[in-house]
Amino acid sequence: MGAGLATLWLLAAMAGVGVGSPAPPYEVVKDHTDIEVSANGSFITSREVAYRILDSRGIEQLHERQIAFTQGYEDVSVVAAYTLKANGQRIDVPRSSYLSGFGQTSQPGFRDDVILSLFYPNLEVGDSLVLETVRRQIIPWFANRFDFRVNLSRTIPAHDVEIDLSAPASMTLAFDQSGLDGGPPRTYGDKKRWVWSFHNDTAVTPESDAVSETDYGPHLAMTSFTDWADAARAYRELSHDAAALTPEISALADQQTNGITDKRAQAKALYEWVSKNIAYVEITLGAGGFTPHAAKDILSNRFGDCKDHVVLLEALLKVKGIDSAATLISAGTAAYKLPTAATPHAFDHAITYLPAFDLYLDSTAQFAPFGVLPYEDTGKPVLDIATGELAHTPTSTPATSVVRATGQVTLGADGSAQGVSKITTSGAIGVNIRAFVQGVPSGEDSEFLRRMLGPGVDGTLERGDPTNLSEPYVLTAKYRQPGAISTSGPGALQDLALKPFSFTQLLGGGLPATRGSDYICLSVLAEQNATFTFPAGYRLMAIPDSQVLTAEGIRLQIDYERTSPQTVERSTTLRIDHPQATCTPDYYAHVHGALDKMANALREQIIYRSPKGNAP
Repeated sequence: MGAGLATLWLLAAMAGVGVGSPAPPYEVVKDHTDIEVSANGSFITSREVAYRILDSRGIEQLHERQIAFTQGYEDVSVVAAYTLKANGQRIDVPRSSYLSGFGQTSQPGFRDDVILSLFYPNLEVGDSLVLETVRRQIIPWFANRFDFRVNLSRTIPAHDVEIDLSAPASMTLAFDQSGLDGGPPRTYGDKKRWVWSFHNDTAVTPESDAVSETDYGPHLAMTSFTDWADAARAYRELSHDAAALTPEISALADQQTNGITDKRAQAKALYEWVSKNIAYVEITLGAGGFTPHAAKDILSNRFGDCKDHVVLLEALLKVKGIDSAATLISAGTAAYKLPTAATPHAFDHAITYLPAFDLYLDSTAQFAPFGVLPYEDTGKPVLDIATGELAHTPTSTPATSVVRATGQVTLGADGSAQGVSKITTSGAIGVNIRAFVQGVPSGEDSEFLRRMLGPGVDGTLERGDPTNLSEPYVLTAKYRQPGAISTSGPGALQDLALKPFSFTQLLGGGLPATRGSDYICLSVLAEQNATFTFPAGYRLMAIPDSQVLTAEGIRLQIDYERTSPQTVERSTTLRIDHPQATCTPDYYAHVHGALDKMANALREQIIYRSPKGNAP
């Protein structure tokens, strides 16, 4: 699980994240895929794809093409890789420039995920890149079962897409198809053949915070699994003995729970040990295979992917008599819906479920305290491998995801501002803030503060230990900002009190006029109490009125109080409480006007006049 959805819209304002480019960087000229399935579920995929570069971003995105496959299960051969210039000249990618590596690490242990990289030299706008490959699924991920999924995008022009599937006529297949033409099979002897086509000549501009296109866009899932229980059963067959106990595992479990008798507290201690001590190597289920490594090997190597984390934690919990179940989820994308066809490829991540406490745990989320899921895991459909049943992870709520910022800003006669801010956070939003702060290199506190507050700021952070998973997490900042207020006339006070979030971003970022697809609208309680003290001689000309604004599921309260002739206290509370992790375009249309009013209220400022600007 990467950082993509992990940051969501939370820190977009300070990170400079945009809504998306209005023009696509490249287009798909041709993408033909032929799939030949055998009776045992193995298959051969032949693919020819050609991209045309439309601008410099396309060069940056396409000059390196990576092909991942799992050694021993798959084999990939490159039939052709070349650039086709606008004048028709063909330039082949030298095979000497192909690079091959093992997964995300060079450490010994789990060297089964191979990355083949191809580099296209001297690309120019208008060039076409062509890649022809043959991928052989030598050993099926699941014995005697076939499973394949194709996700297409409307954000990139695609002019000629075709998927051709051949399988034994005796094989029963289920399909989930949307946005593609074709599908009814034809029988040729002992084979059946299906053909689908797709084209998207005009790109659709991506929407901010939109759910994954797999929820609503063109896609095709094809599988021989009969239902989700069948998929769970097949996964169990691959992993049933991976959590076998060893003396080392038993000794570790006893050591980490020494003196702890409460079962929930034991589970917490073991979860925190795995989270802190087993490095996460990011290999998604589809790319890295579905078979976890043995718990004893994970413990020995001290790293593993998501399913390895689940297996080792299962083994440790088993020592203490605590049942757990591997649970499949889609966390790497903003996907909140499952296809109607039961395909394990609908999931890209594995987490842990504790039935005794009805708790989901994600030990790969390094900054998630026990019992807290990061936002990308909340409100998602999951498949319980132990029972074969579908469920949903809980959504965040204003009671479980909280951030509070308290700040005092003292303004000087020289126009500078001296600030002290304390941020206290817990729950899902705290996971994101912990991760963000941990990413600030040592010695770069001032650079962090400049990103938050503007040029010229310097200061220090008391960041505590973001990896200490006790709740809540507390961050304190002390800083100085030159040129914060005018010294020669009237001015409007900007928000000088540090907070690691944006109220406007929490409301919905850029607040587009309309939305065409479901979007992420997670729940949170965000509060800020800021005190601003002006220098002697400054006159406060206008202070905004206090107000309460509401929309369905959202309440914003802003209070201003003049506590002395030179001091104003502003309290802002935003409570967002949605029953689900996503909202619909109809809901957005209903609340858009109210959200606009809230955004305008958040922009109101304190008007002041400096002594030099006062009338005689």
